[in-house]
Amino acid sequence: MSAALAGVRIAFAAFDPFPNLKGSGTRISRLAGALAEAGAHVTLLTLPGTCQLELPPGVELRPQRLAEDNYLCRALAFRDAVARELVALRPDVVHFRGPFEGQAAAAYARGRAVRSVFEVNGLPSVELRYHYPAVAAATSFEGKLRASEQRLLSEADAVVTQSRATERFLVLRGMRPDHATVIPNGADPLPLGACTVTTNDGPVRVLYVGTLAAWQGLPDLLVAMRRAARTADVRLDVVGWGQKRWRRLLERHARRLKVGDRVAFHGAVPRTELSGLIAASDICVAPLRRDRRNRVQGCSPIKLFEYMAAGRAVLSTSLPCLQEIVRDGETGVLARASHSHDLAARLGELAADAGLRARLGARARRELADEATWQHRAAALVTFYRERLLASEYTAA
Repeated sequence: MSAALAGVRIAFAAFDPFPNLKGSGTRISRLAGALAEAGAHVTLLTLPGTCQLELPPGVELRPQRLAEDNYLCRALAFRDAVARELVALRPDVVHFRGPFEGQAAAAYARGRAVRSVFEVNGLPSVELRYHYPAVAAATSFEGKLRASEQRLLSEADAVVTQSRATERFLVLRGMRPDHATVIPNGADPLPLGACTVTTNDGPVRVLYVGTLAAWQGLPDLLVAMRRAARTADVRLDVVGWGQKRWRRLLERHARRLKVGDRVAFHGAVPRTELSGLIAASDICVAPLRRDRRNRVQGCSPIKLFEYMAAGRAVLSTSLPCLQEIVRDGETGVLARASHSHDLAARLGELAADAGLRARLGARARRELADEATWQHRAAALVTFYRERLLASEYTAA
């Protein structure tokens, strides 16, 4: 695979801060690194990062420093900056993650007859209302976003997405059924020595990793903690980034439920530290809500793969996109989404049975090692580029 894309110049545009400590930062780094390892020269066009990261060999980072504070003004300025960079870079392929940079990418690809890839992880027409509540009332703005997204789904030479659920959603949005390639997220298995499940008499350690956003279902988890605490000594660590108001609301909710002494909130941590926190836990959770974002659009939470990589017992909610990753009773436990009673019951089952936790975690780790590592995802991406996106160029050669 080392020379599969030798000499191909790829501009990878993402309206995201990079590097960052969120799942988007991990995916961008891993996919860009896979393309570079296959011989391509990859230039990342992003917003300035929020942390430090050593870039993979063959990857160049060009952060676009913008003065605009308003979201839409910043997005349009980023689009214009990407357009200028593409003219200077003259790439063979433009790989983009959103509609704003996508407008610049599509215009460049049309004008220069080069390939374009639309990588869809979440569409702003769905996502923005969760970050900016006023967007939900701005129906005309949402309509323009949807039209732009649909145009790009049609114009791009190919689409990459993260789950079968997201692929189905994009077909509902007008994408051709055969147009997308699904490449989920992944993780690298931890050494077996770091995956030992403890059976001491201390509290059962529950861990949540991710943003503190409403769609993640943390209020349901706090209610479940209150119920589970009636029969088990459970402690919850919440690790991840969130707006200050989100964290304040969650802390207030925990106090109202009288579980404040059982819950600790931490900020985001580097991936190098995160694996240790996961390995030190007993149960790892992903209590995503049953809302439009998760149920209809779908997602591929990196945290689930990282939990499995450490051989932890996984507790998640039963949404179509999550059922693609976790099999109930085999590689984890699934509870009804947006149903704190069921979440509490399943949490209690895991807290009471260390043997069950060990069996689920061991099976999850084996399955991930067999088919869901970042190496598997890298091979799938390079195969997609070589055989689907660039096949005509190779044939002509």
